[in-house]
Amino acid sequence: MGSRREAPRLCPACGVPVWRGSWQAALLAASILSSCFLLNQAQSGSSTEISVTWKPLEPIQGQNVTLTPGEGLENIVFCNWYRATTTDLEKRIFVYYLPPSPLGQINGAAYTGRETGSPDCSLHIRNLTSADTGNYTVTKEGAAIMIGHANIVVSESVTNIAIWGPSTTFENNITVLYCNSSGSNVSYYWLKGDQSLEVGEHISLNNNNQTLTLNTTRRNDSGDYTCYGNNSFSSGNTTHSLTVFYGPDVPVISPNTQYYGTGSNLTLSCEADSLPPAQYTWNETKAGNTFQLSNLSLDDSGNYTCKAYNNETDSAQSASLEIWVLEILSKPILTPDKNRTVENETVILQCKTSSNPKVNVSWFKDGKPVPDTAELSDMNRTLTLLNITKDDAGDYTCVASNPVSSESSNPANIVVAYGPYDVHLNQPGTLTVNLGSNLDLLCIADSFPLHFQWFFNNTDQKVANDTFSVPLTAWEDQGNYTCQAYNSDTNRAGSASVIVKLTENTPGTNNGLSGGAIAGIVIGCVAGVVLISGLVYFLCAKTSLGRTEQHVSNGNIPSAPGHNQGVTDTKPRSGEEDIQYSTLAFKANNPPQPAPGPTHPLEGNIIYSEIRKK
Repeated sequence: MGSRREAPRLCPACGVPVWRGSWQAALLAASILSSCFLLNQAQSGSSTEISVTWKPLEPIQGQNVTLTPGEGLENIVFCNWYRATTTDLEKRIFVYYLPPSPLGQINGAAYTGRETGSPDCSLHIRNLTSADTGNYTVTKEGAAIMIGHANIVVSESVTNIAIWGPSTTFENNITVLYCNSSGSNVSYYWLKGDQSLEVGEHISLNNNNQTLTLNTTRRNDSGDYTCYGNNSFSSGNTTHSLTVFYGPDVPVISPNTQYYGTGSNLTLSCEADSLPPAQYTWNETKAGNTFQLSNLSLDDSGNYTCKAYNNETDSAQSASLEIWVLEILSKPILTPDKNRTVENETVILQCKTSSNPKVNVSWFKDGKPVPDTAELSDMNRTLTLLNITKDDAGDYTCVASNPVSSESSNPANIVVAYGPYDVHLNQPGTLTVNLGSNLDLLCIADSFPLHFQWFFNNTDQKVANDTFSVPLTAWEDQGNYTCQAYNSDTNRAGSASVIVKLTENTPGTNNGLSGGAIAGIVIGCVAGVVLISGLVYFLCAKTSLGRTEQHVSNGNIPSAPGHNQGVTDTKPRSGEEDIQYSTLAFKANNPPQPAPGPTHPLEGNIIYSEIRKK
């Protein structure tokens, strides 16, 4: 076994290790003696303050830092570093001997294993922790003593961030969450879910945003709250889940239908907003949020109540729905189904249907609601029409309905007899028409029912239609023509008359002939006049010649045979004029056009011509 090396003991004055009975003691004797001499010499004088610098200036946890004292190293034997403001040996990190001393660094009580000295008397600390924050003192000792101080602050990373507060709370309570962490100069902010927390209304942040207060808590405040802590070189966060118990709110029953027909089924559902979900009962007997009944009867009508209960908030709310089970209506009967009446009378219609007050009766005329003038009574089951008019005639129906069914009655037909009113003819007043024309009259009246009778000069013409037509062929056809309109139901009548006067065609009237016909007639008349004038002239000449011959004959002048045949050759009596008559005969199949004559023309086809002798 090798010999054990004896641990050195330190010199109380300079901290120099001393080995007893070893060769190192001789080797270091001169150095120790000189050091002690210098130290004793320095201790007799005062110390000098020096500056200490460090890099980096703001060291961060986990980094390294180097502290370097100022001034030179002339006549300096060793340096001491202390983790304090004093030079207490219990706070000494190490003593470092400068070359040429072979001793180097000798660690003290405050050494942590991360500190290293250098020949320039600097202190190097590795992997800084928050415990390294504090005051440091260095002494340079030799021919003189120099002392320096430094205050190092190690910035700590954000760690151990946590939220303190309840995980469950109640609506309308005050809820406080507190965020804390380790680290230097930590700033805080909050998120709810992935949204920034908006301060205001019931949300406030205090104490460097570390304290979050909900005053008062709302149901939508439930969710995840994340607290972020950060400083200039690090950050951290943590999430806290908050559940807000609330409710139950007033439950809602669905469907909210109140009316059901007999024989139908009932299913009701109850829902109330609540956390945790509410528990439900119906009419304090049936549990669950759904209530069912089948084949409903009239006895099932009533109130159905749903109660919602929250066992966390220990509160309850109720809601009720009134259910009516109604009969399915049959077809109502309307009486009387036919009614013929006279205007201004009263008509009453009865609608026979269920007497249940939930049954509503409405009335229609020709498919449209009855006018407001109609009177309704007996829960609308009786319709009364007072002072009925023709406008009230038509088909009436009543409709019986309740919330679950509707039925229409048989139609009831009302016929209203009225009139006659406004009796008039299409040709009123006095008419002047040509003899031989046709008289057409139309009688108009507002009436139901309606019958017609026609009179000529108060004589019944046995015509029962609204029209009367007769040819006016004789002068006796002119006179008073009367239409009488008669209503057998109202027993009323009305009449209208027209006076007809006849006239013949007169000169200057063309009776509707065309211009060509008129021109032909004029030409024919002129030709006839010319022909007759020529004939008269011929006869006059012939007569004059006969007389001459007669005078000659009387004076023995012979008469020419064949002359003046058909003319009476008689000597006129004394006192009479010498008149000769000539007779002209025309064939019947080609009569001449007559010249305008008297109102009553002569008969026959003989023209007499009178010739006076001068």
